Amino acid sequence: MRLTVTTQPEPLVTLDEAKTALGESGSDRDELIEGLILAAQSELDGPKGWVGISVAQQTVEVRFDRFCNAMQLPAGPVIAPVTLTYLDDDGAEQTLDSDVYALLSDGRLVLVPDQSWPSTYSRAEAVTAAYQVGIEDADDPRIALMKTAIILHVKMTLDHEEPEKRRETINWLVSSLKVWSV
Repeated sequence: MRLTVTTQPEPLVTLDEAKTALGESGSDRDELIEGLILAAQSELDGPKGWVGISVAQQTVEVRFDRFCNAMQLPAGPVIAPVTLTYLDDDGAEQTLDSDVYALLSDGRLVLVPDQSWPSTYSRAEAVTAAYQVGIEDADDPRIALMKTAIILHVKMTLDHEEPEKRRETINWLVSSLKVWSV
């Protein structure tokens, strides 16, 4: 399975929000702060972030070798709709009708009753799921929590805190956001 971010997210924290939180009034470090915001967000949030959740909305594509009973879509929460394409027996790309499958609240794609997955061309990454991830509700407290973590990351970086201490502190802050697999 290979996951690619196809549409990058907008920054969760604006320069003005960060400067206010950091007590910055001048503009001489604006470029540095903007870069640190982007670096912190990419380290924490999204499919490749170590928190394990996508807070900022972005579009991803995941490739599977074949269809299976319950296909777990990573990097959630998943925002519908999900588009499934696949290579048919002749190697031609097809789009699967969305009436064939359903998206469950835990991010799994499953067959609708009385449906079956089509056969696919015998090669790696024959099935592609394209979808949006992130949190749609602007009032969702997870957005505020991730923004706080990003600002804290920026502050600790500017203050030259040790990376291990920075990670431990931020990990404590975002522990309620982490997605645990059982």
